[in-house]
Amino acid sequence: MKQHHILMLAGALAFAACRNNPKANATDSTEVTQTSPPEGYYEASLAAASSPGRHITLSLRPTNDAEMTTDYMNATPEIVQIGNWTLQDSGRIFMTLVTVGSGNPEKDTLTFQQEGESLRYTGSDYGTDGLTLVRKEKPAPGNKELIVWVKGEEECDRGPGFGKTKCYQVQYGDKMMVPANEPWNKLMEPIEGFTFEKGNIYKLKVNRIPRDPKIQDIGAYEYKLVEVMQKENAK
Repeated sequence: MKQHHILMLAGALAFAACRNNPKANATDSTEVTQTSPPEGYYEASLAAASSPGRHITLSLRPTNDAEMTTDYMNATPEIVQIGNWTLQDSGRIFMTLVTVGSGNPEKDTLTFQQEGESLRYTGSDYGTDGLTLVRKEKPAPGNKELIVWVKGEEECDRGPGFGKTKCYQVQYGDKMMVPANEPWNKLMEPIEGFTFEKGNIYKLKVNRIPRDPKIQDIGAYEYKLVEVMQKENAK
């Protein structure tokens, strides 16, 4: 009988100790790290020894649309890639993207691991330093100065409902990389303050200014001439 009382007392003491010890009450759920949904805006800046580096942004929308931009922080436009993202059972985020305006239908595939408020790229395309994008508030778009080579002016059709507009045959950057006798890109907007004279190739510095996104049936940017840097006869 005495032994029975001792066992009951030991059980009561163990139960009380368990109630007063949070770790003893912990279940497996306390070991699971809760992460917020991956939707949002992320960015990162990558330094480079021989160039200004890259600024990368990624937007993941609740509709599973994705948009990734790479800005080499020089006088050229950003590279814009759009596509879709999916959240896998492993917790990784899988994306397929195509580059806007490149004419190349080939898709890039990227996989990120969500780590709190960051996305870590799990591939090897960004070297030994890798790529980690941090969730932030999306900033308002700002002005950017571009270097634009112009070899031709024409009237372009912007598609049903958009009408026609003045456009230019262009390439970007401090040096002309594509010969004049090969196809160039098109800038589907006029350049305010610039007058094109046929038979010439121009090197311009222009200011790209974001338009109000609420305005419909119009391009995202307007362009204003800052300086005619070079003018030469086309060969």
